[in-house]
Amino acid sequence: MSFSQRILPVLFVIVSFVGASAALANPGDIEWRPVTPEELAMKAPKVEPDADAEAIFWEVRIDDSSDDLSMQHYVRVKIFTNRGREKYGKFDIPFTRGMKIKDIAARVIKPDGSAIEIGKQDIVEREIIKAGGVKVKAKSFAIPSLEAGSIVEYRYREVISDAGAAGMHLKFQRDIPVQTLSYFYKPYNKRAPRYQTYNLKDIKFVEDQKGYWVATRENIPALIEEPQMPPDDQVIPWVLLQSVGLNFSFGGFNLYFTIKDPSIPTLYWASVATDKSILTKFMNKPDKEIKRTAAEITTAVQTDEEKLKKLYEFCHTQINNTTYDISLTDDQRKKLPKNDSVADVLKHKSGSARYIDLLFGAMANSLGYETRIAFSSDRSEIFFKTNMTNEFFLHPASIGVKVGEAWKFFDPGLKFLPYGMLVWYEEDVWSLLVGETGFSWAKVPISEPEKSLARRTGKFKLLEDGTIEGDVKIEYTGQPALIYRLENYDDSEHQREENLKQDVKRRLSTAEISNIVIENLLDGNKPLVQFFKIRVPQYAQKTGKRLFLQPSFFEAGEPARFSSATRKYDIYFHYPWSQDDHIEFDLPAGYVLDSPDKPAPFAAENVSQYNIAIGLTTDKHTLVVHREFLFGRGGNILFPPTTYDRLKAFFDKLHKNEEHAITLKQAAAN
Repeated sequence: MSFSQRILPVLFVIVSFVGASAALANPGDIEWRPVTPEELAMKAPKVEPDADAEAIFWEVRIDDSSDDLSMQHYVRVKIFTNRGREKYGKFDIPFTRGMKIKDIAARVIKPDGSAIEIGKQDIVEREIIKAGGVKVKAKSFAIPSLEAGSIVEYRYREVISDAGAAGMHLKFQRDIPVQTLSYFYKPYNKRAPRYQTYNLKDIKFVEDQKGYWVATRENIPALIEEPQMPPDDQVIPWVLLQSVGLNFSFGGFNLYFTIKDPSIPTLYWASVATDKSILTKFMNKPDKEIKRTAAEITTAVQTDEEKLKKLYEFCHTQINNTTYDISLTDDQRKKLPKNDSVADVLKHKSGSARYIDLLFGAMANSLGYETRIAFSSDRSEIFFKTNMTNEFFLHPASIGVKVGEAWKFFDPGLKFLPYGMLVWYEEDVWSLLVGETGFSWAKVPISEPEKSLARRTGKFKLLEDGTIEGDVKIEYTGQPALIYRLENYDDSEHQREENLKQDVKRRLSTAEISNIVIENLLDGNKPLVQFFKIRVPQYAQKTGKRLFLQPSFFEAGEPARFSSATRKYDIYFHYPWSQDDHIEFDLPAGYVLDSPDKPAPFAAENVSQYNIAIGLTTDKHTLVVHREFLFGRGGNILFPPTTYDRLKAFFDKLHKNEEHAITLKQAAAN
């Protein structure tokens, strides 16, 4: 769980919502709309000639006129081909904590006009994996008797208590062509909606009926996803709902107010910082015990780096992080000591992830460092720029500490995060550093490839039929270790083992995996280590008296990263990374190396490099492979489409090298 997903103290609350990606709707108590003869008779799509299916209409009604935010969805899809039947034969409606899904209804209308409705008993709740490995729950149902020429439609309602529409994202492109896409919006203040548009200009909300305003686009082509593409909000057309905020605060006997006007970026962000400065004041409130403890922790060290690392380690190891404590039941969480101040966290030796960050900032401040709350963007969602005037792009991500003339960023509340890093989507982003009486912008640095290392070791015995069997050890540091821990720390041991097996079998389908051991799962200061035994039948191909062996075991079975000859969107890698592989194959008796060739090393200047060494031990019985690869040197992880040909050529060459096979042959008998 990231810093942005944690519960905020009562002093500071951010409410945001991103619309669900499944469908759009009508009120739950309204009957199905009649299907027209023209819709039944449609033989071909209108928006894209080769589409397998097309949405006839796609709607959402957003009611923000009460304390609860309500979204009523309704979508109607025409199926044209068997591929469309297979793709749209099952639907998932994702939802997150605090969101309720109500009034789900679905039906299929056959080409002859007869209809079959989905029963409530056919709608199940399950866990799904979304992009980036994020696990969410979904209401799922299958569509029976679906065939080319059919129409599928469904509706449902989302309700979020005590929430508002400000900050909501309205997507105006989907993964299916849409004839008419409409958003109906009923603002809480009964005034014309305030909104910002991204990646589109031809959209306006016009007044409709019963307090609603409507924005519509027509004939929208499907979003065609490309590998390593930027996040949706960076590329698709969408609208961000917003409002001009009027905020009041008291100072002494005076009443102050700030107006957040998005049309003037400098004044807007100054108002946002003023509004949020209360949290920095809360963090930096002087406390004798915090000051004494911070001084005691750092008494034996001299440099700024050593002092901050000591404070970080103390917050990581000596304060129980209740956000990640899976041993706590819901009842036990309710009975936890209440932290009304940062000093209470130190007193109780316990606190949420948010409060642990505040404790770190308070301790650093007590030693004389200037400390601020760092509100950062999330580049897994959008590439934020400081002229994008909406505070919903930012979340309280870390603690900024000024060391000399530079700002350093720390997030000890993220339990598995090693010192000196932030989670990948909070690196290489703009951060609003909010002080007690001012603010500034700073760019968060990105970690170099060496910090996110996969060190992989395999020691195998190659059998005469091409089977390999042996032991694997994989050590992860940096971002891959952090991602794994966040995705697996609350799973059972059995589930973690199954996840690992499925990951290996994704590329080596016949692999047999056993004796799995995972070490340092909860200790972010140590490499995450996976051990397992593996057996892969016929890993090497046998032809007559020869075996063809792929030395790059850890890349075996991986597809080419890029296959298309053309590219529309930027090429985007989440973070720089590196790999260091050491692999040994004990050769079967009587076999010798027939082709000693190996791929040549190559590099992309200031971005990437690749090297592989292949050789035999002096006794000629063991083939030894050492492979090194890194990518993203200098923070180069985003590339324009104009560089696609070169980038594709680079990864094609890499893939060809990974598929390179050496030949072993049976030695002639003496």
